[in-house]
Amino acid sequence: ALPPPPPPDFSPAFSNVVRILNCDVMMHILRTILQRAVELETHLWTEAMIQMVLHLLSLGLLEEKQQLQKSPEEEVTFDFYHKATRMGSSALNAVNVLMLLEKLKRVPQLEAQKDTVNWILQMFDTVKRLREKSSLTTVAATSGSEATKGDETQSTQDKEKAERKRKAEAARLHRQKIMAQMSALQRNFIETHKLLYENTLEAQGKEDVVMEEESMSSAIDYSRIALGPKRGPSVAEKEVLTCILCQEEQEVKLEGAAMVLSACVQKSTALTQNRSRVLEISGDTLDPLFMHPDLPCGTHTGSCGHVMHAACWQKYFEAMQLNFRQRLHVEQIFDLENGEYLCPLCKSLCNTVIPIVPLQAQKINSEDAEAVAQILSLARWLEIIIVRISGYSVKNAKGEKQNLPAFANKGMGNSALEFHSILSFGVQSSAKYSSSIKEMLILFATTIYRVGLKVAPNETDYRIPMMTWSTCAFTIQCIENLLETEAKPLFGSLQNRQHSGLKALVQFAAAQRTTSPQILIQKHLIRLLGVLLPNFKVEDTPSLLEVDMFHILVGVVLSFPSLYWEDAVDLQPSSISSAYNHLYLFHLTTMAHITQIVVSSATAGFIFLCAESPTARSSDNSEEARSAQSFCREVCQYTSGCFSQDVPGWLVWDCVKKGIMPYLRCAALFFHYLLGVSPPEDLLQVSEEGQFKALCSYLSLPTNLFLLFQEYWDTVNPLLQRWCADPVVLSCLKGKSIAIRYPRKRNSLIELPEDYSCLLNQASQFRCPRSSDDEQKHPVLCLFCGAMLCSQNTCCQELVNGEELGACTSHALQCGAGVCMFLKIRECKVVLIEGKTRGCLYPAPYLDEYGETDPGLKRGNPLHLCRERYRKLHLLWQQHCIIEEIARSQETNQIFFGFNWQLL
Repeated sequence: ALPPPPPPDFSPAFSNVVRILNCDVMMHILRTILQRAVELETHLWTEAMIQMVLHLLSLGLLEEKQQLQKSPEEEVTFDFYHKATRMGSSALNAVNVLMLLEKLKRVPQLEAQKDTVNWILQMFDTVKRLREKSSLTTVAATSGSEATKGDETQSTQDKEKAERKRKAEAARLHRQKIMAQMSALQRNFIETHKLLYENTLEAQGKEDVVMEEESMSSAIDYSRIALGPKRGPSVAEKEVLTCILCQEEQEVKLEGAAMVLSACVQKSTALTQNRSRVLEISGDTLDPLFMHPDLPCGTHTGSCGHVMHAACWQKYFEAMQLNFRQRLHVEQIFDLENGEYLCPLCKSLCNTVIPIVPLQAQKINSEDAEAVAQILSLARWLEIIIVRISGYSVKNAKGEKQNLPAFANKGMGNSALEFHSILSFGVQSSAKYSSSIKEMLILFATTIYRVGLKVAPNETDYRIPMMTWSTCAFTIQCIENLLETEAKPLFGSLQNRQHSGLKALVQFAAAQRTTSPQILIQKHLIRLLGVLLPNFKVEDTPSLLEVDMFHILVGVVLSFPSLYWEDAVDLQPSSISSAYNHLYLFHLTTMAHITQIVVSSATAGFIFLCAESPTARSSDNSEEARSAQSFCREVCQYTSGCFSQDVPGWLVWDCVKKGIMPYLRCAALFFHYLLGVSPPEDLLQVSEEGQFKALCSYLSLPTNLFLLFQEYWDTVNPLLQRWCADPVVLSCLKGKSIAIRYPRKRNSLIELPEDYSCLLNQASQFRCPRSSDDEQKHPVLCLFCGAMLCSQNTCCQELVNGEELGACTSHALQCGAGVCMFLKIRECKVVLIEGKTRGCLYPAPYLDEYGETDPGLKRGNPLHLCRERYRKLHLLWQQHCIIEEIARSQETNQIFFGFNWQLL
């Protein structure tokens, strides 16, 4: 362990605070804890207490050393050294701290603290010499030895001058470094917004101010489009990060040593629309490529935002493993075998690291992009993609007969030429990552696979890329949901750790493809495209109503570069090719989602939706309403009349506009962190109407979304026909099954009564369904779903995978994927649990008239619901911080180690 840094000086008003360190009470406490450790009374001390004692001793010695170096001994009143080396007053305490530290070195359970103890003993010796030196100097001065005193003073002054000179030089270099960084940022900003600056200079000599504003606004809009040939420039800043372990700075580069972020991967049901769905505890046979639209269970990745070198993190993790092997008498608050550890800086619970992959800036030549636009229409792009995929299928089948898509035969006179036509719109060599970055990419991807599916790690499993795309999409959806719930703007309001974590996660998801066989990525891409292009549909391809479209979008965008793979050379699409690929993939997915929203709204009943949207009638004759009416007629025709064409156009448009907003917000976040294009100003503030227009502009969409179908009608018409003719769609329209409505409802904790006595009455009437006796029960209330359970009783224990689990633990596996939140009604306490071995108590959201909780209901004062406290519980859940809260609580309150959470 590293010694603490020298403490900064207090301001004069607080200078006496340091006296707490050398007061008699503090010395007695330090001496008592050390003596208990030396006498091996293990039930009276913990290693965390010893670490605190050693830290306080270090601070006291550093403080005294600083004061002795600044002032003569007779002016120093801080006597930590003397009090620490003084014997205890009682017979049982007749030893000093120095003697106890010598004995502490021989305690086998504290082998990990041996280096710190040795350093403290050296500091005692240093302070002792400083005091002796100061005393000798004083004696020499009184005896008239002016020469000796002069030499010593001169030596001290020389040292002080050298130290001041060194600090001044360091400060100068630091200022130079900051100025260089600011200059680089200014140059980068000017280069990025060159068009804006040029337009501004041209307009300075003009008298027409209105024309100047229009030119500036057009430049800003042009630079803030994320998709298509008009895509704005990527803002890729030079990243120089500091490792929290070794404090060394390093620029993040593809060919450099890997830098990583502490991260925690966990399963989550925070967005689920159906808590009655039975979750699979083990994912041995689960296919995670397609996410159901009710989002039953996803894999969330969060980060505390602290950066380390990959090599430093590996050494830190290995040291923790060694340390805990030697701490046999202390129970662990995290599972090292599953890769868990505490962040070295903030002590957040983590179980992996995210490699930081730098954003590769891309710039599009507008002239080349316009030339490509004349050739590469959506129809031609689809034709090229289908030929490419068909060619791969023929090549990979090794001569087996293939069924090519029906409209893949156009223009296939020279099949070899057509197969390579995808390369004619621009390619470039793939990014080359250093070996350490590749190693971290594989490590993080394997952790996502292991945690998300609850299976043993396997670096070669074909589902690893699927899980990578899934956690990227689900994490973005969780963040979008949180921002909407808190009424915060989409951009500019994320916490630093959310911003850093999301940026690293999206760039990792894009880079992970390079560590897997490209043939495998192509197979996943073909299955994903089977939802959008029914020609590729295979037996296990789900219907349009059975998939979450944002997960489809993320999957196809991140896997699409695999189509550029060649046997002889590793290629990827150029900037122009990527711009069109992203645009057409997004437009296809958006049109599929619009169809999804319209069909699902029809199954929910437009009459009910009409009552929800009384204000939309004013736009009955708008262009959007007429386009929506026209679209409904086509859907009615393709569904053989199952879809009613008499639905008002304004109501259909209102449903589509509201239902598609979460998808557009998620897509904007995804493409922003993937491409680095700055978002429009309207997305930096909360404005519903302005937000919709800004999202459409940023994502290259018309504000009348039905114009997409009109623009691509000849190409999309056969696709729409196949989407609507699907048996699952027809079944939903006939009322035989239920589809998810859009927008999905925002989940929240259950509604609690204002008066706590209502809960007590409810608990008094609770009868365990599995017990017939009148034994006193412990009813608990699940705050996720509202279920009342019988806790801490053998009657409700269940056998899960051969293990006996209590009612709460087994319920948490299904309701919250292992993480849940309960209210113990008869004790007025909230219980947070995670898995089978961890949990903690949390203050209930009920307060008395004095603003205090009443755990155990001992005071008996009337209790009322505190909305602010309940909101904090809600955020704890939605921010996926329950596991972090449990770890922090168990670290400080180790008394809960003795509780058997498995049987709760």
